[in-house]
Amino acid sequence: MRLSIEVTQEQHQRLKAVSALRGQSIKDYVLERVFQPLPEINAASEEDALRQLEAFLKPRIEAAEQGGVVNKSVQQIFEETHQEEMQ
Repeated sequence: MRLSIEVTQEQHQRLKAVSALRGQSIKDYVLERVFQPLPEINAASEEDALRQLEAFLKPRIEAAEQGGVVNKSVQQIFEETHQEEMQ
């Protein structure tokens, strides 16, 4: 299967130079960079991610519980914001 992407002349020259310095073809260099091994996900990193999400959501949940919720659609908020920016 073939994959092609549009790159500028400068980008092509950079890819060519970097791959040559590594002793690789452009194809091999790009494939190596694209398919780098993913970092291992362990229980500790999952717990840390969950704590970060909880910390991010906490003030929003508290605001919702205290009635700090807007009864507008996203479209209405967008339109109001856009009108304010135009003034």
